[in-house]
Amino acid sequence: MNSQPNLPLPKPFSPPEPALVPNPLRLIPAPYQAKNQGRSRFLFVGDATQPVTELTVDPNISSRYQMLRAADLTLVAPFRLKILHFNDLHGRIAHLAPEGNIAVFSRLVSRYRQQQQKYAHNPQAGVLLLSAGDDMVGTPFDALVSEGYHPYDLYQTLGVDAAALGNHDLDLGTQAIAKIIQRSGNFPLLSANLRPPQRLKSCIYPAALLDVQGVRVGIIGLTTPAQMKGSDARNLTFSDPVQVVKNLLPLLRPYCHVLIILSHLGYDLHSTSAAVVGYGDRQLAAALPHGAVDLIIGGHTHHILNETGLNQDNIVNGIPIVQAGTLGRFLGEVTITLQGDHPAATVTNAKLWATADLPVDQTFEKKQIMPIVASLHQKLNHPLGIVIDHVDLGNDAVLNDFASRESAFANFITAGMLTQAQAQGYAVDLALTDAAVLRTGLPPDTFVYGDWFAVMPHADTLRFFQITGQQLLMLLQDNAQRANRPGEPHLERGFVQFSRQIRYKIQLGKQRQASRATAIFVNGRPLEEQLAQTFTFVTHSFIRQAACHWERQFSKQNPRLALFNLDTLPSKDTELLLRDVLIAHIKAYGGVTKVGGVFRDGRLVILEGCGQSLVQP
Repeated sequence: MNSQPNLPLPKPFSPPEPALVPNPLRLIPAPYQAKNQGRSRFLFVGDATQPVTELTVDPNISSRYQMLRAADLTLVAPFRLKILHFNDLHGRIAHLAPEGNIAVFSRLVSRYRQQQQKYAHNPQAGVLLLSAGDDMVGTPFDALVSEGYHPYDLYQTLGVDAAALGNHDLDLGTQAIAKIIQRSGNFPLLSANLRPPQRLKSCIYPAALLDVQGVRVGIIGLTTPAQMKGSDARNLTFSDPVQVVKNLLPLLRPYCHVLIILSHLGYDLHSTSAAVVGYGDRQLAAALPHGAVDLIIGGHTHHILNETGLNQDNIVNGIPIVQAGTLGRFLGEVTITLQGDHPAATVTNAKLWATADLPVDQTFEKKQIMPIVASLHQKLNHPLGIVIDHVDLGNDAVLNDFASRESAFANFITAGMLTQAQAQGYAVDLALTDAAVLRTGLPPDTFVYGDWFAVMPHADTLRFFQITGQQLLMLLQDNAQRANRPGEPHLERGFVQFSRQIRYKIQLGKQRQASRATAIFVNGRPLEEQLAQTFTFVTHSFIRQAACHWERQFSKQNPRLALFNLDTLPSKDTELLLRDVLIAHIKAYGGVTKVGGVFRDGRLVILEGCGQSLVQP
């Protein structure tokens, strides 16, 4: 099939009235690295966070084509556009099961290639493959990022059309993601509501335009500002996604037969699987003009939507919303049909394919996936040392008791952060951690890198805060209200455990809001004697983020009680990965050992109302 773009390019774009500050977008070609894609790809370059005043065209494509509105183009109707989509893969291209490696991504590939072959010679059909973001971070494949691996390389090889920028895609920092994109051959990563810093301006695009058999498909990318925890990602600026889409609608809509939002905002503001800020996809759809776009393909909250067909509840303001779970367990498929003299795009089918039910593309698995998995196994089997026998290191203690008593595992983590931060030259006084960094426990035995990764799979980095003694007192009083209480279900409330420099008691009141921290000592001195002193503490970038849902509910029920917000403190982010920092600590002390910090020393005592300690053996 002819690989030259079948794309008419612009007549002058008329800016809205009144005249605005000039803000052009430029259209550039973005050729596929994969062969025989049967479609052409273009990217919009510029700032979509402000109203767009004109569209200019890269001279490499403008000399041969003229932009026509979609209504002026003749199509062979009806036209079937198949859109395959996935989201929140988090790098899980294969499942490393005890019984052996189970193919994941190669099953998505098989369905995609089957659809490509089916419609290869059909002028009335075409296929796209899109990712709604969070393509890396959170699975063992993260261990290979430092060695040059990223799923974007596979996407380029396969011919994935575009991806939205996810919040976790920035966990390793903007410099790292810029290098990854450039190394992969400038894979088209979309985020219209991000105001990118200089290093990302040539890597992140607000929108893409695809030409599929003469049908033009516009794709707008959106990114949530929630749960940004990379070394510099928390300083990025995001604009209102509704306004951004409205900025782009006058430009894209007239020239597209199909207009899609590729969203990593999350499904709904009330979702509990991940924090959603400002707008979820449902709120976004409700705030746009009716039917302003033809489809929202979502991610971030890991929702399994439209598993057996398009659900009426997932159509908001005339806009269907789809999402395909997480970790490659599902592949979404949407059919958009264009028919009539002036074809309107209509979602005529939507469903999810369970990946486990799809065949494996054996050629892709053998050539592309297996070498990556082999490198990963070599990395994961690297020995780290021994794990001593301590009840607090076990899975039950990690999952059930972290916020109920002093934890020897937390003591090891805070000791490791403090020791290694000081070894890096940071002047730091104490450390703290919460349960969110721990996914599981460690059995007593020799252990390897893969075991530690299972404990700590997230890409948290070290973060430093400055806090006065008075603020530290407020933090400790706040922490007392977050401890687990007898008879109450355990939720993630953001309870933190401290390094050995802090010793105190928590007196549980009759109600949670009456709990208090008492007998507080810092470096052996009463805290009340040090209220004017400034301390520096080290923690990790995702501290208390998992508690946002509980905090919201607690604040709603107790409007007069203000919880302590760590983000109000002066802070400094680093690119020191917590997992790697603690591995250095592990190697220095021969493993997860008592000398490295695995012990209880009475630094935290939790008392019931009668004064009886809740500490258990």
